[in-house]
Amino acid sequence: MKEKINQVKEMYKLSGYHKQFFILFTIIVSAAIIEILAIPHLTRKMVDVYIPASNINALIIWGCIYSIFLFLSCCVTLKHCNMRSILKRKIQKDLREKIFCKMQEVNAKFYDEHDTGVLLQFLQADVKESGAMFAEIVTEMCFMGLIRFGIIAIFLMFIDLRITLAIIVLYIIGYFITIYFNKQTILIVNEIRKINIELYSEINESVQGFLTIKVLNIIEKKEEELQKLLKEYTLASKQLEKKVSIYNNVFAFIISISLAIIICFAGIEVACGVMSYVEIMLLIEYNSSLGFEFDWFIKHLTNFNKSFIAFSKILRFLNLESTEKLEEGDTLDKIDSIEFSKVFFSYTGVKHNIEEFEFKLNKNEKLALIGRTGSGKTTVVNLICRFYEPTAGEILINGRDYLTYSIKSLREKIGYVMQDTYILSNTIIDNIRCVNENITEADIHRIFKKLKLHDKIMSFEKGYYTDIYNNPDILSTGEKQMINFARVMAINCDLVILDEVTSDLSYENEMLVNNAIKEVAKNKMVIIITHRLSIVKACDKVILMQDGRQVEQAIDRKTVT
Repeated sequence: MKEKINQVKEMYKLSGYHKQFFILFTIIVSAAIIEILAIPHLTRKMVDVYIPASNINALIIWGCIYSIFLFLSCCVTLKHCNMRSILKRKIQKDLREKIFCKMQEVNAKFYDEHDTGVLLQFLQADVKESGAMFAEIVTEMCFMGLIRFGIIAIFLMFIDLRITLAIIVLYIIGYFITIYFNKQTILIVNEIRKINIELYSEINESVQGFLTIKVLNIIEKKEEELQKLLKEYTLASKQLEKKVSIYNNVFAFIISISLAIIICFAGIEVACGVMSYVEIMLLIEYNSSLGFEFDWFIKHLTNFNKSFIAFSKILRFLNLESTEKLEEGDTLDKIDSIEFSKVFFSYTGVKHNIEEFEFKLNKNEKLALIGRTGSGKTTVVNLICRFYEPTAGEILINGRDYLTYSIKSLREKIGYVMQDTYILSNTIIDNIRCVNENITEADIHRIFKKLKLHDKIMSFEKGYYTDIYNNPDILSTGEKQMINFARVMAINCDLVILDEVTSDLSYENEMLVNNAIKEVAKNKMVIIITHRLSIVKACDKVILMQDGRQVEQAIDRKTVT
């Protein structure tokens, strides 16, 4: 329990907007006082005093005051409802920003261990539930439920202390019964969350592999898998509803007993002349209000469980220590040489993906890594970029262990062109300026002239300001690849990594990319992962890889021919 309270405190601190929550609390208490104390007091005064006395003038005056208080109650209620909605949206926005920033900081191992469904759950369902936790659920449970319950209970005590205490004891019994069922609902909520993650993963997989699914003719199989998950989700939801309905019925029974207590004992007091009819009517009416507020609190327990579980997952993610310390280490000014010295690496810690890997690459040299898929080529360049770090051996840059340099300064000296083209949702010029905001438009023109794409871009109606993201068909696959090359040429890097940039291209596009390789490789250290013999011939060194090992290393490119 103590741990849970500490977690709630941490969640509240992370949510922020503490001043706004205090204002919201004040507004809700004011609304409760007006609605529960002021308006009934005015009603009682008019019914008990001015109506029996036939005092028309006083009735008119107090009727106007009554109307003013009703208007104030409506205004205050509208204000706190609007304020809760605004706070909820702000908290959701802030949480999404924090999660997105954290996703940039975590190391590559996190993405190896978690599928897309987990990340989508964080950004969508979890953020939605967490944003409502304090802005709506806790506010409505505690401020609107418990506070109003307390105010009503105090008001009833002034009418009849013994009856009020008997009713409160009944509600306390109902609370403990609710807590018992609440613990069971937490387990079901966790199960629903797991199924939801699987659903996100399944939907994402179906969208990403839409064409593959059609080609392989496995549409029915994917539909069956989705139906199975939906069935599990429905079953878990029904279990949750069943638990909630049980303690709702128990609570309804308690309400009935409390009403019987009032009618019985208050009725006796009315018969004996101790209590007035107005007082017994107030007891009945406000017992109903007590039941409503308590029911309000109980019904929000399930929502609180969902929010708490979602927020705890987000909190655990934001507190992850497996993050990249980008600034830690010395600044790397330039890369003159890279050397692998008996490097071992394993993704799982069980089997080595790289074993005793060795090579040295100097300035202006080009290295080709060749081998079948899964031989470890991409793993080598991922180690260079410090997406991962060696489990044994050393990687030296300029003769010094590269772990002593900061990750940020290392990556600033590396230009990476991958097989898949990454296009930002913006214009062509913005796709280049994202890596170098200070680059001039004239420099961008010069880069694309070298890449032999300037004339085509200028033929578009908006030229370099064409929205390439929403017009994906205006450039071919090879021409889109030029965007990646242009980004590398727009930064001052010393090492260029080209990962299968010519795979699956037509002859015309391959010629375009080969020209781009020549341009981007000028006066640079280059590592190329490729299957194309024409590119391998142009390299100074070639390493053939198999199962994470160097099968053969050719120092003289003529030996490849």
